This record gives sequence, C-alpha cells and structure tokens, in this order.
Amino acid sequence: MTRRAAFTQDEVARCWRDALALWDVHVQLSPPEPHVPFRPGADVKDEPLAYIDMVRRQVFVHFELLDHMGARDSLTAVLAHEIGHHVRFPHTLGWDAELRVLEQRLLPGLSQSLTNLFFDLQVNEFVGRTHAEALCEVYRGFLRAPGPGKDPGAGTTPLFCFYLAVYEELWRKPPGDLVPKGRLEKLEQDYPGFRSQARLFVQTFYALPDPRLQFLYFCAAFIRYIDEPGKTHFRIPLAMDVPEPDEGDLDAAMQAGGRWADALEEAREQGWLDATHDTKEADPLTTIARVTDHLPGKGGGKLRRALVARHYRRLVDRYILKLPSSPAKPEPYLRTTPEAWEYGDDPSTIDWTLTVVTQGHLAAISPLRRELEADLPPPSDLGVPAVELYLDTSGSMPNPEHQLNSMTLAAQVLSASALRKGAKVRGIVYSYAEPRVSPWMYDEETARDFFLHYIGGGTWFPVEEMLKFSEERPDVMRVIISDSDFLANMQVGSARERMCRAVRKSRRVVAFLAVADEHLARQVLAPVLEDRRFRLATVQWMSDFGPAAAALADALLEK
Repeated sequence: MTRRAAFTQDEVARCWRDALALWDVHVQLSPPEPHVPFRPGADVKDEPLAYIDMVRRQVFVHFELLDHMGARDSLTAVLAHEIGHHVRFPHTLGWDAELRVLEQRLLPGLSQSLTNLFFDLQVNEFVGRTHAEALCEVYRGFLRAPGPGKDPGAGTTPLFCFYLAVYEELWRKPPGDLVPKGRLEKLEQDYPGFRSQARLFVQTFYALPDPRLQFLYFCAAFIRYIDEPGKTHFRIPLAMDVPEPDEGDLDAAMQAGGRWADALEEAREQGWLDATHDTKEADPLTTIARVTDHLPGKGGGKLRRALVARHYRRLVDRYILKLPSSPAKPEPYLRTTPEAWEYGDDPSTIDWTLTVVTQGHLAAISPLRRELEADLPPPSDLGVPAVELYLDTSGSMPNPEHQLNSMTLAAQVLSASALRKGAKVRGIVYSYAEPRVSPWMYDEETARDFFLHYIGGGTWFPVEEMLKFSEERPDVMRVIISDSDFLANMQVGSARERMCRAVRKSRRVVAFLAVADEHLARQVLAPVLEDRRFRLATVQWMSDFGPAAAALADALLEK
C-alpha cells in the first residue's frame, strides 16, 4: 500500500472544523495533536486510534495508525466520534459509572466493561448519518491482514463480529462487508439466528425511548456472545477512548440502584432478562468488589479502598451526625523561623510572602525558606482527651473491605466522634502478629483509612504496647474493641497484671467487647475492674456495635 504524505496542519484543522459542525456545538477542547505511543516499540495496532485527555482537555489522534489502516480520509469521522463521546454519549462519567455498576450486577465477573461499545453504537449512529462509509473504512482497515497469507479478521471474537453485523444492518451493507466473510457460516452455526438478531437489534435498540432500557437491551443481546466473562477481552477501533470513571462517580452510581427498578421490571416483562441475570441489588461491599476486581494492577485495590472508605463514612455519619463537626482537615503544622534558601533546597519551602515583605527588590535572588513542624497542643487545650483505639482484626471478624466489619465500624465511629470534638486519635490494629500503630491523627479521612487495615489469624492483645504507651502518655483515654478473645488473652500468664499497670497509668481505659455473657466477662476482668479508671462496655450482637459506639462516644467525650 502506497503511503501518502503526513497530515498537514491545514488538513487537520479543516477536519476538526467539519467534525465540530457535525454536532453543532461549542466544546472546550484543544484541536487534535498527534498521539504519543503508550508502549514504544509495540505493534501500532495495539495503540488507541483516538481519545480525549480530560485533564488537559486535549484530543489526540494516532495519525500514523489511521494511515496504516488505509483510512486516511476518515479523519473527520474519527474526530466527530470523539466529540460525540464528549458532548452526548456518555457526556458525564457519572452515567458511565452507573452503567458499569449495573452490568456487574447482570454479569458478575465481567473482565472488561461493555459500556464503551454501548456508547460507540450511539455515537456512530449519529455520525454515520453523514459519514457511514468513512466509519466503515476504519473498521475494514482494522481487520485487514497485517501480512500476506493471513486470513483477514482471524482471531476476532464473536462479540466483535456481532458488533460489526449491527453496523452492516444499520448502514445497509451486505453480510461480509465488515464481518470477515470467512466467519459468517461458522457464526451462524455457533449462534443460530446471528444475522437476524443483528437486524432485530438495530430495529429495537435505536427505537427505545429511555437510555436505561437501551442499556438493558444492549446487555441482553451482547451477553449471548460472551462465553467466559472472566476471560472477556476484545480490541475494537474507536474503543478505549472513554475515560474511566473515578471513585466519586462510582460511589454516586452505587447509590442510584433505585432509579433502575422500573427499567429492570420492563426488561423482565419483555423477556430480555431471565433467571440467569442477577437483577437483585447486592450489598454495597459486594458491589464495590464487583466493579473493582477486574481492574488491572494496583489501581483496582486503591479504588476499592477509596470506595470502601466512603461506604463506612456514610455508616459513621448515620450514628454521629448530631455531633458538631470541626474543620475537615485541621492543619497540625506551623512554620518555623525563616532561613536563607540556598540552591539545592526544596523550592516548595520558600515563603514568598515573607521574602517579598522583608527582602524587597532582592526577593528574587535572596528567597527565605521556612520548614513545617508539628504543632502538638497540650491535652488541656483540646477540650477532650486524646484517644487511643485498640482494634482487634483477628480472623474471627471479616476483612472490612469485603464484608461489613462491625468492630471496624465501631472504631471509626469513636475516632470520628473524638476528631469532631477537636481531639487527636492514635490507632493500634492488632491480631496475633505485630500490631500496626498509627501516628497521632488529626482528620477523619486518615483515621478512617487506617482503621480499614486488616491482619487476620489468631488473637493476642498487645498489652505490652499499651503499657509502654501509658508510661509515655498517661493523659490519654484508651479504648479496646474486641470480642471474647480478649477475655481469653487476659487469662494467659501475667496479662491481667500488666493490664492493671497500664490502667493505673492512663486517664481511662474502656474495654468495648462483644460477649454473650457479661457476668463471665466481669469475673475474668475482676482485678482490673477494681480500678475506677477501667470501664467495661458490652454488646451481645455484632450489629449493636455501631449505635453502641456512638453512645459510648457521648458518654466519654461529652463530659
């Protein structure tokens, strides 16, 4: 194939104007720039054809790939496709997130989201009214054999073939114009009615008045061509161009389940969904797992942690919303005395306001720097005592990221209550292994994230650490959150003796336990209960931990 000259600036500018005119909108996007390969040296076909960087609000086009595909004259259609995603389909990533949450309900374990295909079908229908052949050239070019002797379209999935068959029906192309001809007979054998279903899809999908019904019908049709959800993988041109929704979008989407009730009911009545499709709304932590498990690398873990933290924050607020809030993130740092900034020092330490005031016209050449140091107020200035929370995360309780952990919730309620009163909090998360110890924390987000840590395994209360901390800070209130395992620990060796010593050196110690028999707990802890600084608070059921923690916070912090 003869290569033509590179795209000129005038050519790109003209196609950009034509693409904008097609949608008749004004967008705050910069004109297209050449795509920089994500993986230098990789096959050019593995790179995206076009996409929008929403951070820079910049459109990128892989001009080399477009030319390689023999679809150079399709640039206007490609640009119009990208603009369509931005202005209408999906228009907001919150809508995309809502669809991702629902598709994981319908097909748990789906390894690759279908929402980009859904939006492409909507965008291409509009762009194809005037540029259908240009879009077809993009798909044909993508399927062309990379070398002699290779079957065009070899390796294309049934899902991709059905997607192309839909376009053949939409744009009145003969069978085999886009779907590889060599696959037609086999597809009809494996999926009886393959062609007629594509025709029915076009007649139904674009006539549906509600976007939720459209998505349910889309899922019902395309799910047929996904044999193994956990191994789903497809490469499609003009895909990979809708940005991933962030944690805020997904969190809001998980609260939107009620908005789908009517659409789901109609889909069942129409026969689009059957007993194999799970339409019941799962508990929030299960939903979080479904929408993050398939994400590659560490990104899925970070996203899950952020979504789990938001879920626990809502539960915490449910119990302690009546408490007055302090600023979201009080700043526990003060500036030190100024010093001359020298070349090689961190530029972020320069205090330009002070420099200009004191140095005048020499400010640019003689800046002053000031470091940050912790401002640790004495306990008497806090209004309430500092709080130290010992959270049991042994195997008797679930991982809080996968299932609601009532003891984790209790720790977060107590820490949030103290922080909203202006106190500071330190966390000790323990099991049988070495406990995790946080620094003193001043804001809820940091504390909430720390108390999501989970160790598992056996249980040993770190009485040695409590004794050490009590000797360092006797003015601190200490709260232990555990179950009957704590009582078993206190009966081993000299544990009760060391606990008594730690209590004597603390402002107050509270054992907040889930135990069926409080009388037995008082027998085991009798030596410790003799000290007026020790208190025992119990719940019989794990579900009582949340409200009981709020009541305990009131009792401890309101005085």
